[in-house]
Amino acid sequence: MRSCLLFCSLTLMMLFCVSCKHESVGPVNGVLVVYSDSLADFIDGGGLQELHLIVETVDPEEVFSFSFARLSEFQGTLKTRRTILFLVAPSDKDLLPTALQPGNSSVYSGRNVWSLDQLVFGAIVNPALPELPAGLVDTLENAYNFQMNNYIFESFVSTSMTSPERMDSLKSLGFSLDVPKSYFVRIWSPDDGFIQYQRQPGEECLLLFSIRILATDEELTDTNAILAREAMARIFFSDASADSVDRARITAVPILINGLSGWELTGVWRNPEYLNAGSFTTRVLDLGGVWYILDMEVYNPGHRKEPYLREGWVIMDTFCKE
Repeated sequence: MRSCLLFCSLTLMMLFCVSCKHESVGPVNGVLVVYSDSLADFIDGGGLQELHLIVETVDPEEVFSFSFARLSEFQGTLKTRRTILFLVAPSDKDLLPTALQPGNSSVYSGRNVWSLDQLVFGAIVNPALPELPAGLVDTLENAYNFQMNNYIFESFVSTSMTSPERMDSLKSLGFSLDVPKSYFVRIWSPDDGFIQYQRQPGEECLLLFSIRILATDEELTDTNAILAREAMARIFFSDASADSVDRARITAVPILINGLSGWELTGVWRNPEYLNAGSFTTRVLDLGGVWYILDMEVYNPGHRKEPYLREGWVIMDTFCKE
């Protein structure tokens, strides 16, 4: 009887502790680096350079927003950050939070350690060696994708952002895709094989998420993927008949998603008629002569585009052919 009461008491205490936690805060792409004193020179000397990923939009943009604190400074509101990375020297291994568990890539990890929807990582770094643990940068990018997913599907309002009705309407076209409710339907023309959603985060910021279903006998090469994206914009986008893709500033990477092969494009679009430009990312997937073109176009002059491109990738990740 006593053991049963003790178990119930411990369970209630655990539930109470979880309920006391607040949501994590900070930039979606933010990483707080907490380091031991023995790594100060290593960090100040550029030891974390390989973590500074760059995405080419209209201009090169850093992927992560780093902030730093010594272990002795890690207290108060710093414990509520969304993503935290602890770096310690081998002699300071015992200073890693006990809540972190070792993973397969020499990176320790934990979730909701001090706040909800919080990801915490740890790594042991030898300041005498010029390298970080393998997989650390991928771990941080996966964390960014996790935080972005939470943001676009949950955090705009207090209720879930997914839309069963919208997903069902797309399923009638033979595929599913989870488009957040923050996007309204701008063009619904399935007979023409085209659907477009729009979100306007700011006065001069516009996001267009488009879906094109194209039956074709063409081979899906990187060049044909670029041409298909360009043709889609010229035909269906408003005031975009002069749109073109900047061939000198585009990356094309082969992809395989849910059994469908294709290309992922990231680059710059331009419209000389209206003297404007922006960034885009596109996935062109091939299913036996039917191409599914998923596209996020970003117009945000003078400001960052990378977060919105990543928003597009997170939405595209939900694509599934029925």
